[in-house]
Amino acid sequence: MSEHQLPLPIHQIDDETLDNFFVGHNDLLVDSLSKNIACLKQQFFYVWGAEGSGKSHLLKAVSNQFLLQNRPAIYVPLSKSQYFSPAVLENLEYQDAVCLDDLQLVVGNEEWEIAIFDLFNRIKEKENTLLLISANQSPNALPIKLPDLASRLTWGEIYHLNVFTDEEKILVLQRNAHERGIELPDETANFLLKRLDRDMHTLFDALLKLDKASLQAQRKLTIPFVKETLGL
Repeated sequence: MSEHQLPLPIHQIDDETLDNFFVGHNDLLVDSLSKNIACLKQQFFYVWGAEGSGKSHLLKAVSNQFLLQNRPAIYVPLSKSQYFSPAVLENLEYQDAVCLDDLQLVVGNEEWEIAIFDLFNRIKEKENTLLLISANQSPNALPIKLPDLASRLTWGEIYHLNVFTDEEKILVLQRNAHERGIELPDETANFLLKRLDRDMHTLFDALLKLDKASLQAQRKLTIPFVKETLGL
């Protein structure tokens, strides 16, 4: 392993929770996950959707839920897989929850596919670990080379997360702002959607900057203040 590789993608408890996950039409998924966090009966979950549909938020939230209960859990961002090897998956069957985010980014890599396949088998054998996987396509649409892995991805519950509508994005932003102790008026939220890229990562980053700036300047999130702060 090179000096630039990390042995383990450590995930700290952060802001993502199931309480602030925008459920939308995904109430069946959240309900099932919550029940299995409390009492594990379904070990395997696969969620898929386009960027901005909330996949990473959901996986971090599930990991956080376990960590807050002092139960071992790990969130593995496969978007960072260039920094660690498939060996990161070894012994994860001893975690109470394993969340693998962005599976599509390692599909086609034989070493990763075999490691994930082996992880499935070890978790199935131990019977006390929840495995939550996300990707940008359904399991049947992913170009997986290892047929046995493809079949295992369909073992559990499969859910499609839809991208938020503009109205839902505004609600999510306003709720996030409220949790930070600031108010985001409708006209300001609409302005952000018109002037910024509409993916949630960009919008949340902008809200974080606005939160810090409004705290320092003791100003409300008016459109002139947003223009000034973000250079729009």
